[in-house]
Amino acid sequence: MTAALLAAGAALCYGVSNFVGPRLVLDLPLYPVLISGQVVALVVSGALVVTEGGGPSAAEVAAAGAAGAGNAFALLAFYRAAALGPMSIVAPLGALGAVVPVIVGVAQGEPIGALKAVAIAVALAGVALAARPARSEDAGDRRAAAAWALGSSLGFGVFLAGMSEAGGGGAFWAIALSRAALLAIFVVVALRLSSPLRVAGSDLPRVMVPGLLLFAGTLFYTVATREGDLSVVSVIASLAPVVIVALAFTVLGERLNRTQSVGAVAAISGSVLLAAR
Repeated sequence: MTAALLAAGAALCYGVSNFVGPRLVLDLPLYPVLISGQVVALVVSGALVVTEGGGPSAAEVAAAGAAGAGNAFALLAFYRAAALGPMSIVAPLGALGAVVPVIVGVAQGEPIGALKAVAIAVALAGVALAARPARSEDAGDRRAAAAWALGSSLGFGVFLAGMSEAGGGGAFWAIALSRAALLAIFVVVALRLSSPLRVAGSDLPRVMVPGLLLFAGTLFYTVATREGDLSVVSVIASLAPVVIVALAFTVLGERLNRTQSVGAVAAISGSVLLAAR
């Protein structure tokens, strides 16, 4: 029960973060929103590494760096997708990152199994249906949003695969190193684009919220995997898109046509099946 509650907490944190963040950048600069919470996450995780002792190997450092790079791209792509299309479509498509660890496992000789094969087929069918625009919609924006959301899922998949490898050196080491890589990329890109890095002091508390929620979700998930079966924890934690879709419906009043609704449900269902072990 404890593991299930922690995993549900992770899903809630991830879902709220990925709903709130894109809403904040409607009237605030993108990079301060992305960076502020991650700075706090890096400081907290860096302080907690002393409780783990030891240290990661060179391979684990490289894996954490790759995870951070994947996460950076995923967040940028997700925010771009959310600016172009409805969250109720973007969230399910962005959740397909679970495909990447499956592909990595198969490449390393793991059997894919009938369940995962079905899950991939269901998820891809859901993508095709969810991204299909209604006649009254802007097809270009809808397809662009779907493309960015799928790119986001690829980045999140790299993050998941990288963190799996990096975690051998300790959960907080993996989180701290991946946050450092992510922040370095955000700062370099922001400077390259001459994007502002500061916000007004009065805005600082709210721009920190998405990053803090992501950190809390990662912490909940890590502890949950120690308390319960991974097969249960991973499935519950993968329900974050359900939180986003629920918020999009209740807060933003978004509505989908029947075809898009079937596609969104299929994409989420495929992601949950892929998380099953």
